[in-house]
Amino acid sequence: MCIAGGTLDKMGKTASDDWSMTTGGRLPAIDIPAHSHIFFEGDERRTLYLVESGWVKLYRTLIDGQRQVVGFANAGSVLGLESDGEHVNSCEAITPVKVRTIPIARLPEMFARDPIFSEQILRQVGRQLGAAQAQLAAVGVQSAEQKLATFLLSVSRLCDACEYGEFDLPMRRGDMAEFLGLRLETVSRKMSEFQRRGWIRMTSLYNCQLVNREALEDLAEGAEILPPAIRQAG
Repeated sequence: MCIAGGTLDKMGKTASDDWSMTTGGRLPAIDIPAHSHIFFEGDERRTLYLVESGWVKLYRTLIDGQRQVVGFANAGSVLGLESDGEHVNSCEAITPVKVRTIPIARLPEMFARDPIFSEQILRQVGRQLGAAQAQLAAVGVQSAEQKLATFLLSVSRLCDACEYGEFDLPMRRGDMAEFLGLRLETVSRKMSEFQRRGWIRMTSLYNCQLVNREALEDLAEGAEILPPAIRQAG
């Protein structure tokens, strides 16, 4: 799944400390309101963005003008790594977001002063490449149920779901459908089906609880999960 975040929660502090050493100030923080853009496809790539809080979606505009969601990211993500001279994706805040910015021109200096910071950036590049490759494989191989189960498990891990399995699911069903390569009706139907089977519970429109994580994990790995009535009959 091309979902980034949750693994670089110390990067903001590391980079800020490095910025303090090189410039005498912290990395500038920017508050982005929900549904506002951080950058657009085609914009000149002058800055990397470290997500400190909130969720964003990355999308591309297709030839026919439609949008295709290509990824989601939350706290700990580094945005702007996927391109060279221009951004190849647009980035929109799903929730209120706080980001810290790093001018691309300053990266060599910061890497030289802080090898740990450069290693973290390199690891994030590797994670995002691996996630993109996994997403390509999933689109052609996994069933709708597998895709949705994998997605919910991925988001719950990034949100550090509590012991009761509750986590925020801030993206719209339409965005989930675009990202998973499914129809909106399919995502809505499968979410309802997961609830009927007792695997998840939507405690609110944008809050989810994994009631049976084991079943979702088995499903994501390709196991056939039979309804209770069929299992008992067998």
